[in-house]
This record gives sequence, C-alpha cells and structure tokens, in this order.
Amino acid sequence: MPQNASTTPPDHSLPTQPAAWGIAPRLVVVMGVAGAGKTTVAEGLHNELGWPWQDADALHSSESRALMAAGSPLGDTHRVDWLTRCHAWLAEQARHGQGAILACSALRRVYRDRLRAGGLRPLFIALEADPVSLKHRLESRSGHFMPASLLPSQLAALEPLAPDEDGVTLQSLTQPAETIAMALHALKAANGA
Repeated sequence: MPQNASTTPPDHSLPTQPAAWGIAPRLVVVMGVAGAGKTTVAEGLHNELGWPWQDADALHSSESRALMAAGSPLGDTHRVDWLTRCHAWLAEQARHGQGAILACSALRRVYRDRLRAGGLRPLFIALEADPVSLKHRLESRSGHFMPASLLPSQLAALEPLAPDEDGVTLQSLTQPAETIAMALHALKAANGA
C-alpha cells in the first residue's frame, strides 16, 4: 500500500477540496515506469478532486502478475486484455460524465492509443524520476509483485509523450504532496487550454 494510502475504496467519490476548485471533471491517466509514484499521485488526486480512481495493477491477470513477480517483463500480447480492461474502466467513468483517474504505466504510444480508443480523451500526466531514485523506491517498497529487476526493461520500453498527445510530463519528487500539487496545477492549466 502506498505511504499515503487510505482505506476509502478507489471507486468511492469524495468531496472536492479547495485546492481542486475550478478543475473541470475529465479523465486522467497518471503514467510512468514502476516506482515513479503513479499510485501515490493518483490517490492524492482522488483525495483532492474527489473523483474515483483505479490502479491498473489491479486489472492485470494473475498470470501477468506471476510473470512479473518472477522477473519476466510482459510483452505486448500479455498487455492486450489488460489494456482492454483499463480502457473499459475509463469508458465507464466517461459514460457517467464524471472525472476519473487511472494509474497506469502506459509506457508506449500504442498503449496510450488503446486507452484513447472510442473517442476518449484522457489527459496523461507522465511522471519521471532518475533511475537511481526509481531503483531505490522499488527496493524500499514491500508487498508489490513488480521487482526492481524489471526497471531496466520498463525504462527501455518507455516512449515519452509526443507533442501531439494531450498530456504533461512532471518530475516525481521525493515529497509526494509536491508532485500532487504540480499535477493539480497541470489540470488547472489544461482547463484553460
């Protein structure tokens, strides 16, 4: 569980906090490699915005989780059904006309295209950190199926957001609250775009 994890179910809406006033509901995907802080930032946004959130790790099949736990990176074929489930969750939230946050690696453009299918227009918040910090975070966390040994394969697969993609890249800072504040700022800026 992330360091700021709450016991509130992710699909439970919360009241909007003052820091989030003026941010229109929309779909958001917090993306990046393992250890970038996707879950922590997504839950922090959930706490501020009140929108439901989903950790895409929970949507992996048991087979995929077992492969990663054994140190085997997933190939594209393993990700097809997972990305379909991620897209279905986003589409369901869009049908309800509410904002929603998905924490999902979305490493490659083709994966992000799958999440955008059917006319969905999520804002991607790409989290970056230096490899040493990422490795330290992965080695320090417990209870997660993704070992630190898979970090090099994730970094190799990562395709940064292209200029034509709706998104912003942020540094994932040591203090999660600072990263969450930057993400809220990016969402406010996106409202004016």
